[in-house]
Amino acid sequence: MMRTIRLFRWPLVLAYAVAGGIALMLATPADVAFLGQSGLSFLPAKIAGLPWSAPLFFFDDGPVTALAIVGICYGLNLGVLLMLARETD
Repeated sequence: MMRTIRLFRWPLVLAYAVAGGIALMLATPADVAFLGQSGLSFLPAKIAGLPWSAPLFFFDDGPVTALAIVGICYGLNLGVLLMLARETD
């Protein structure tokens, strides 16, 4: 099991980075229009930012604050993921 994870750790990091980028794109109006979607959705970005973005499920401070918080949360998760992937070398 661990050998399989070590073998696919960098493709998994890349997949998370792409999924989080798309999730953040779904939370901005210009990118939603670029993707051809009809409405904003913060849910994928909130999920990509868990556990740091958990308070956003309970409190609503507005879309600008939510976008800033989920961007920071996603960046924190990506940084931790990169450190963990590099640590297993």
